Amino acid sequence: MKTLNSIVFHVLLVCLFSTPLQLLPQEKNNMFFATMETRDAQSLKIEHPNEIQIIRSSNGLSAVKLSHNAAEELHHKILTHGPGFIYEPSKESALANLSLKNRATYQGRNLAAKFSISQETLVRQSLDLVNNNNIAAQIQELEAYGTRYHTTNSARQSVLDLKTRWENMASGRSDVSVRIVNHTSTNMPSVVMTITGSETPDEYVIIGGHIDSTASGGNSNNAPGADDNASGIATITEAARVLFEMNFTPKRTIEFMAYAAEEVGLRGSREIAQDYKNRNINVVSYLQLDMTNYKGSSEDIYISTDTFNDDDLNNFLIELINFYNASGTHKLTYATTQCNYGCSDHYSWAQQGYDVAFPFEASFRESNPHIHTTRDTFDRSPTPNATHAAKFAKLALEYLIEISNGHSNTDPGGEDCTQTVSSFPYNASFESSFENWKQSTNDDLDFSRNSSGTPSNNTGPASATDGSYYLYVEASGNGSGFPNKNAILTSPCFNFSSLSQPELTFQYHMFGSAINTLTVEAKNSSETVWNQVFSQSGDQGNSWLTATVNLNNYSNQTEVQLRFSVTTGTGNSGWQSDIAIDAVSIQNGSTDPTPTCNALNFNDFAISSFSNQDSDGTSSVGNNGASLTLTNNTWKHILLNYDVTPNTVIEFEFNSSNEGEIHAIGFENDNNLSANRYFKVHGTQNYGVTNYDTYTNGTQIFTIPVGSFYTGTMDRLVFINDNDAGSGNNSTFSNVKIYEGSCNGSITTKNFAKLIPILGNQPEGILPNTLISPNPTSNYINITIKNNSNNALVTMNLYDSNGKLLLKKTTTENGKNHISLEKLSLSSGIYFVKIVTQGEGSLTEKILIK
Repeated sequence: MKTLNSIVFHVLLVCLFSTPLQLLPQEKNNMFFATMETRDAQSLKIEHPNEIQIIRSSNGLSAVKLSHNAAEELHHKILTHGPGFIYEPSKESALANLSLKNRATYQGRNLAAKFSISQETLVRQSLDLVNNNNIAAQIQELEAYGTRYHTTNSARQSVLDLKTRWENMASGRSDVSVRIVNHTSTNMPSVVMTITGSETPDEYVIIGGHIDSTASGGNSNNAPGADDNASGIATITEAARVLFEMNFTPKRTIEFMAYAAEEVGLRGSREIAQDYKNRNINVVSYLQLDMTNYKGSSEDIYISTDTFNDDDLNNFLIELINFYNASGTHKLTYATTQCNYGCSDHYSWAQQGYDVAFPFEASFRESNPHIHTTRDTFDRSPTPNATHAAKFAKLALEYLIEISNGHSNTDPGGEDCTQTVSSFPYNASFESSFENWKQSTNDDLDFSRNSSGTPSNNTGPASATDGSYYLYVEASGNGSGFPNKNAILTSPCFNFSSLSQPELTFQYHMFGSAINTLTVEAKNSSETVWNQVFSQSGDQGNSWLTATVNLNNYSNQTEVQLRFSVTTGTGNSGWQSDIAIDAVSIQNGSTDPTPTCNALNFNDFAISSFSNQDSDGTSSVGNNGASLTLTNNTWKHILLNYDVTPNTVIEFEFNSSNEGEIHAIGFENDNNLSANRYFKVHGTQNYGVTNYDTYTNGTQIFTIPVGSFYTGTMDRLVFINDNDAGSGNNSTFSNVKIYEGSCNGSITTKNFAKLIPILGNQPEGILPNTLISPNPTSNYINITIKNNSNNALVTMNLYDSNGKLLLKKTTTENGKNHISLEKLSLSSGIYFVKIVTQGEGSLTEKILIK
């Protein structure tokens, strides 16, 4: 009898763990509650009336009860990332969350928290440690589970194995813990790793992504999920590994999270975020990594700008990229994109009022077409060995180190060269950053950037002397800011091989009753001792002063560094010793460091048609080459090789007597349309970057900080005077100047890195206006081309899921192209339509054939 009881008991256990979802009470009869966008709910209701119940709609959202089949159809229908719905444990919960479409306000978070760049030495050290091969290996390990669908044993095992991996990485760290989080809505657990903050442990900086996978068409047992989302988990793991290798200790608590059951309604992250809100946990910021290894678009990183993402956090990510990744080995490019409702786990945190950001592998229209299929495998990545995912690991490290504001017990001290400057005159006014000058870790205080008066009365400047920002040392705080506290700021390396009489000039401000000392020191790569080249002590009055320092002892040398050193005051008034610097410049003693800022002479360039948009072709050069006038529907470009940096500015005069649809200017690196590069200044069509769409009449001067919006190597400058609907419109661009930072005082780079594009929502060109319908379909497809006014050649291709070309058709005309599928004898499944046209690249849409 004992043996029989044992057998029965084990059989019951097998049954229990082999069908876990049947134990979840609200999923009996294959139906569950959720919230989704009303438009999607209504479409599902029309096509699957028996598989969805719309309970109530409000604010563009609907509380629904739907089947698993309807949920799968939702993904096919909306053709975007993520499940498109949020799982709700009950009808009451679904109804209660109808009002949470946009980001809520979390009253418990630290509203005073500021995002700023202050950890340059540590960040640059971390970037050099990222190993893409580690990411590639872990992606393949996760893919090897076969499936990580949330109901399977392999899903649970993948989480337990990840817990072990994280524990092994953190071995020996008493400030690190790893825990399993079990859920009520799924039997798959999540895993969380915590590095407890050394100074403010109750403030949390979190990075997360989901570890589960799925495949459509009933293939949940064959769901490799290499990109979605083994890539995100592997990227997060690599960022954690680098921090441990650095022995990094954060001041704020850092958490790494791998969630269960994202693919079926964000279940794991929803429960965790709700728990943190219930316990009033102060999450300073949250970063989501979901799909990082499929480079489907021209830029490297696309930042999601949906309403529930936090603008300040998005702006800070852009500032990080502009500061750390503008050029060199770690160069990254970026743009923006938009996702759908409930597209990934960051929505769970936004729903609870936390600040979230979601950098993505491509624009959502061009992201991995293989996700949620059996083809989501590592070998289909367009870039080898996870080199694309490694870029996200670098951004993750920048985010974690800067916002957690930590330190490293193995920090090299911050006096090594990370960049060499060889172009002179060199100017640094610190308008958008520290400009590769580094804070020392072998001192007491840091320099700070400021744009107005210092916090202490009767000390420090009221404003900058060049532009809007300056650097200074804040002396407040008995025992922390004074007495005799030291702050050191070290320059990049300078190659003086072209300078026979190198000369340093800078502005300094030393006002206060307890001013101590400002010194400047120099050394070359062979010297071990810093040599003093300038020193000033005591109160110098409430004004900016100019210092000129002869550096002839270092003429023609190839590795020279400078550093500013400030010592704060003594006595009870030691806090009155703020010292500031600004407008640092290095040049030959006989040269003028001021940029010439010459305007373009259009007589020096060929004026050529751009992309497939040049319908009329009318343009003329005037004012002895100073102006270019475009008339009617025309897009022109000049060939101009230019490396757009974070400080690049374009300045011009603009005039138009007749308004068209788009009047704009921007850089390009090929002959294809890129709406996020064109700055619209006038016109009726909401297209391109619209931040500067302010023209009214007459002649208006525009000064646009291009480097705040995008960077990279460009080969042409584009001028746009678009009007598909008619003629008579015109644009005149005059005195066009391109420069770095400032031009004879006309502009400074104040806040450039903090700007974010406001992108228009009305497309231009053929591909954005092309419609493919119906979808799903049975025996035909209509491809409707709406905007081919220039009769460009359009090629339409139909592929099966293995990439085999089934049908090809070309046209040069607008209108509906009816493609019959009957003769192809296609089986039910997923297919791809790829539309190609010169000047715009290609567009790929997934369709479902029943």
